[in-house]
Amino acid sequence: MIKFPIHLGAVAASIATLTAVVLIHNPAPAPADPFEGLHLSAPAVIEDEILNAPVVSYQSDTFGYKLKFPGNWELDDTREEFDGDILNDPSERMIITISETQNEDLMTKEGMDRMSQSIEESLTVDPAFKLLRFDRLIWKKRPTLFTDGVRNIGGKRYHTREYNIFRESHGGVLNVSITTQEDAEVLYDEALQNILRSLDVCPPGREKH
Repeated sequence: MIKFPIHLGAVAASIATLTAVVLIHNPAPAPADPFEGLHLSAPAVIEDEILNAPVVSYQSDTFGYKLKFPGNWELDDTREEFDGDILNDPSERMIITISETQNEDLMTKEGMDRMSQSIEESLTVDPAFKLLRFDRLIWKKRPTLFTDGVRNIGGKRYHTREYNIFRESHGGVLNVSITTQEDAEVLYDEALQNILRSLDVCPPGREKH
């Protein structure tokens, strides 16, 4: 069960990618309400300060990535709420989700084209989401689909960004979604940039054979 509204926004961003992959193989209308079945509970407690904490390292053998983050942040890799890893700050105003779409059919130009089109189409059915930017770029030295937008949840605005990183050596796409409450963006910008700089999307040891 999703515990906090911002969790819902982060998961909803990843739902767009999941919907896109489904559309590639089964062209059908996306659901009118991407939030259906998800639960909104009490709002997150807001903290006034970011506590300084030692940096810790984490490597996922399941999804094939590693990163560093402040030690007072929480990383949940139990996958009880979401089929991926969830990293959040102490006040839960920023949520980063990391998951993987295993599909070798996507590792071609045609597969990337279909996924790009499907993501754009799936986002248009979400009335709570406003797409600001959708680009193809090279990120972490790999082809990437980048989505940037604003989501309204419970009367608040959240900035959402998603990197869909095509990893041919892993046979799939790494999905990195960042959801931040708008009034916390400046506060957490340095921490976010440090996390993204540390992200290794293809550490040795998990390449397909």
